[in-house]
Amino acid sequence: MASGEDPFGCLKLASRECLISQDHRTVCPKCQLSRKYFCYTCYVLVAELEGKVPKVKLPFQVDIIKHPKEVDGKSTAAHAAILAPEDVRIYTYPIIPDFSDPSKVVIVFPGLNALSLEELSKKRQGTSDNKDKTDTTEGPNTTDKESTACHIGVEGKEKDTEVENVEEQCEKVREPPLKKQRTEEQLSTPFDRVIFIDSTWNQTYRIFNDERLKGLQCVILKDHVTHFWRHQRDKPDTFLATVEAIYYFLREHHDIFVGTAYDGRFDNLLYFFSFMFQIVQRSKQEKGKQKEGKET
Repeated sequence: MASGEDPFGCLKLASRECLISQDHRTVCPKCQLSRKYFCYTCYVLVAELEGKVPKVKLPFQVDIIKHPKEVDGKSTAAHAAILAPEDVRIYTYPIIPDFSDPSKVVIVFPGLNALSLEELSKKRQGTSDNKDKTDTTEGPNTTDKESTACHIGVEGKEKDTEVENVEEQCEKVREPPLKKQRTEEQLSTPFDRVIFIDSTWNQTYRIFNDERLKGLQCVILKDHVTHFWRHQRDKPDTFLATVEAIYYFLREHHDIFVGTAYDGRFDNLLYFFSFMFQIVQRSKQEKGKQKEGKET
């Protein structure tokens, strides 16, 4: 990327003036710990930003399963939970939510027999076509087995200690209620929940191989270049941060299952990510100038 180039310039992002003007740290309204923009453990905004930050509505439930050694403050999973609070939930492994209908759940992960969303849609269409043909001769009892899917956001560094009070967290886990009637665009989608794993790549298989996730349809994304500033060493630039993975999944889903021209409805999922990217880039540029000044 050329110096000064903004990879998010074409997105329809809400004004970030409130973030720019937030020049001091304050406390989280829940845990009272020092935070600047939001609390990455409680997934809430600081009081000064409440009502000023955009909210995003998603077409399905997103469940993020976070590795216990993933550092909260360095993970972008919190961005999604804060910007789409009605549809995103984060669980710390070994906590995994219950799925009343696993056939309606997909996990984003390059597992065995993983499908792209385009392949999944073709499989769905082919199954529907076969069902329609069978119904004309065998009656209405033929069922259509709908596919499910899988995904991963790989980012951050590990912390040394395991998350405490896991049993206490487990008691609080409940399958979220369906708060609203799904829209027409979702009726053709063969899933209503998507799982993302929030972890470094080397830690992902521990979660993915959990018995409770066995049998879920894996889904893979197209290749997208990451703009995450904490790039994993010796990994390709297509290893996305968690919030990037969620965003690109939504974009691909819209293009394939909705079919209408994309109108920017999910762009604000990258609201914090794009802002922090610019802060990091400016910092790098300043350090570069200082280095040049010392050498001259």
